Amino acid sequence: MPLVAAGGVLSFFGIVLFGPVLVPALVRVFGLPARRLFGATAGLAVANAVGNPRRIAATATALVIGIGLVSAFVVGAHSTKAGIERSVDAEIGVDWLVTGIGAPLPAAVVGELRARPELAVVHEQRSALWSDVEVRAAHPALVGRTLTGVLAGDPDRLGPGMALVGRELAEARGWTAGTAITVRDRPLRVAAVVTDDGPAFAGSPVPAGHVVQVVDADFTALFPDVRGVLAEIDPADGITPDRARAAIEAVVVRYPTVNLMDQGAYKKMLTGTVDMLLAIVTGLLGLAVVIALVGVANTLSLSVVERTRENAVLRAVGLTRGRMRAMLAVEAVLISLVGAVLGVGLGAAVSAAAMALLSRMSDGFSLVLPLGQLGLILGVAVVAALAASVLPARRALSRPVVEALGAQ
Repeated sequence: MPLVAAGGVLSFFGIVLFGPVLVPALVRVFGLPARRLFGATAGLAVANAVGNPRRIAATATALVIGIGLVSAFVVGAHSTKAGIERSVDAEIGVDWLVTGIGAPLPAAVVGELRARPELAVVHEQRSALWSDVEVRAAHPALVGRTLTGVLAGDPDRLGPGMALVGRELAEARGWTAGTAITVRDRPLRVAAVVTDDGPAFAGSPVPAGHVVQVVDADFTALFPDVRGVLAEIDPADGITPDRARAAIEAVVVRYPTVNLMDQGAYKKMLTGTVDMLLAIVTGLLGLAVVIALVGVANTLSLSVVERTRENAVLRAVGLTRGRMRAMLAVEAVLISLVGAVLGVGLGAAVSAAAMALLSRMSDGFSLVLPLGQLGLILGVAVVAALAASVLPARRALSRPVVEALGAQ
């Protein structure tokens, strides 16, 4: 993570230091289609914009900061949400979920759910540490969804007294299918040696692949006091979703610290915090973008003052008031668009680096580019630039041509 942060900071300073060369070059590039649309008016705007490279570089850099931060948060938030949703799809393969609200699930609620004939699968997700091994509760009907490979044995043999063992743990201890093992003085037999569903997170006390999976009954015997915060539920064959939900609600209604939701609602619960944080951060950073666009208006105002006689000559030889406004609007849009494009590029690149780091820690994360929202950011920058050009244009047209020609 420090390398990602350092890369972002150094990239930003590279844009700042190279700005007097980079920004005018991009203004000329973006000005090519504008010249085709607006002709000589756009050509004048491009020439005016690149006339003071340091000034427009400083103005664009202010936009790079604000829009870059907004873009980084937008891309990072959407990538994180997509990673969470993929993780839920991969690890939660059931119709219903019962979760504890601020506390683990009561033991009684799981027992009552298992007693309902309408429900075929009721699995409480639990895990505990034993030495350098993570022991997980598993259900024979669900365990196959997280396995990426079977090296020996048959995972379908998982049942009472049997266990699935991670590849790395089996190699470290010389275990294979059929090996008798002991976990906390409880004898078990290895049903299969499997590849785990992903690398261990950074800082985990358990090495990657040092996992033993046992059925719920064996886990309860090994760790009777360990409770989970999530139970996965599937209805029995022939039971409609409405009947299954009614059966679950009949149990959980008596437990105020327990919540029932389907998979979609569970995803929204997990991603709700990301959405809230994104809204807050975007609102705050939007103020920085507004302040940066004020800089665009100031830059145009300074240019208008410096080019008072030049603009008067243009008006004298036939440049209409409408074309004068168009010239200043194109100039403002080009400066803002360059800053916005650089900001979006820098923000997306920083988020891409962060997602690459997270993908090494967990396979569920990858880069997602919300093109619609990034395009909206660019559109807002363009519209704001047009608004920022109104006052400078009014100032440029407020003085009579003869008076402006005589200005010093």
